[in-house]
Amino acid sequence: MTSIPHPPDPTTPRTRPAVLRWLERAELTTGAVMLTVIFALMLTQAVQRHLPLAGWVWTGELARYGLVWLTFSVAGYLVGRDEHITLKLVDFFLRGWALRAVWILANLVVAAVSAGLVVEAFALVFGGSPQTTPALGIPLSWTYVIPMIGLTLAGLRALANTLLPTPPALETPPREDER
Repeated sequence: MTSIPHPPDPTTPRTRPAVLRWLERAELTTGAVMLTVIFALMLTQAVQRHLPLAGWVWTGELARYGLVWLTFSVAGYLVGRDEHITLKLVDFFLRGWALRAVWILANLVVAAVSAGLVVEAFALVFGGSPQTTPALGIPLSWTYVIPMIGLTLAGLRALANTLLPTPPALETPPREDER
């Protein structure tokens, strides 16, 4: 039986600055919009299969790019909330300063990998490739702009995590049955 998560206690202070909370809302809104656009494009593509008219090839292509853009646009949100793919085994064995040290090291690794990927995405965006996408004819270098921005935000959020007093996952108040 699972319990319903309780809302945070309004008396506990918020540890994340207002700028990060605003950025989280913007990233989450962007992700929701992208997911809605992908759904609309896939629905359009499915409806076109049953019409006697010629279909729009660009809907499938844009939906595929949209899925990639969705992934990278919410990467910063997931890193900032400590909800990205991680190995939480260490959290069960370490406490206190050791857990904090591992958490800082993990965020520094995420920031370093993000920085390397941003450098490569920057080279792809500004490399001046003459290729275009097959159906839409968008310059291929433009398709790397959103991943570059998303990885930049993920790296910055990982660096910001190293400055937080506790990981966001540990900020949540205990449930009623754990008190």
